[in-house]
Amino acid sequence: MPATTVKTWHTPSLATFQNDIQPLQQPAILRGLVAHWPAVRLASQGPEAICAYLMRLDNGNGVDAILLAPQEKGRVFYNDEMTGFNFARKSMPISSVIEALVRYSHFAQYPAIAVQSAKIHDCLPGFLREHPHPLLGSDIAPRIWIGNQIVTPAHFDESLNIACVVAGRRRFTLFPPEQVKNLYIGPLDFAPTPTPISMASLVEPDFTRYPRLREALDYAQVAELEPGDALYIPTLWWHHVESLDFFNVLVNYWWQDKAEAMAGTEQTTETAFQSLVHCVQHMQNLSPLEKRGWQAMFAHYLFNSECDPAAHIPPDKRGVLAKKRV
Repeated sequence: MPATTVKTWHTPSLATFQNDIQPLQQPAILRGLVAHWPAVRLASQGPEAICAYLMRLDNGNGVDAILLAPQEKGRVFYNDEMTGFNFARKSMPISSVIEALVRYSHFAQYPAIAVQSAKIHDCLPGFLREHPHPLLGSDIAPRIWIGNQIVTPAHFDESLNIACVVAGRRRFTLFPPEQVKNLYIGPLDFAPTPTPISMASLVEPDFTRYPRLREALDYAQVAELEPGDALYIPTLWWHHVESLDFFNVLVNYWWQDKAEAMAGTEQTTETAFQSLVHCVQHMQNLSPLEKRGWQAMFAHYLFNSECDPAAHIPPDKRGVLAKKRV
């Protein structure tokens, strides 16, 4: 079954984004959203123009870069023994990464190299002044991704995300959160990305080893993005990302929904994902009877849409069950 194409919106206004797109809680292609950016216009002239621009803005601070041997085909993953990862990590200035990309462009078989999630304020501060986001405020700090053909396995973010393509083409394959059961997720506490990844390759799928991947693909949505396009990714949606050209630049913005942020407690900085890991550590060895009991507890206190589990308690005595006003 062919994957569904992510719904497309053409240069949506802020009102359209807030009132029509976000409430759907679905990915959305925002076609042409940042086509007016100077960097996008330079990229349309060719790699030389955008590379020269970025090198001119580079303040020399080191950024996190990864390097993969040619045989890895750009796929960010584990090593064969799963004792580590299949890439080397190095801190280097943006200009050095671009110079490496230029060198590798002359190789018949070349390594993959990428700047991963570098804070633009720390390495290209001049970029911020010339590239305000049309839908988000300046309080949301953007990050930049630069590299050649890199494949990032399906993973999720704990934040909302808008990914803006500056140079090169990108393909996103997205899955709703409930497809976690069919994506063969790797270790929760040991992954090459901040959150766990799918062990199943989408570029070279192995349905013998990962048969439930077929069902996941029935629910897949695909976004093919050109320079100037953006993609809105709701929280917890799994996304597999392919950089398709030799030189690619993407700028993304992560932020928390205000209601979700206010619903958090002031006593802890633990994220929901970290809470999941904590629960797995402490509950996976319980007996089946105990697990069923705790399943009922979680369903009642966290996932109960039928009634308020604290409605019978005086409002000033509800403790952690008190709902935050948003």
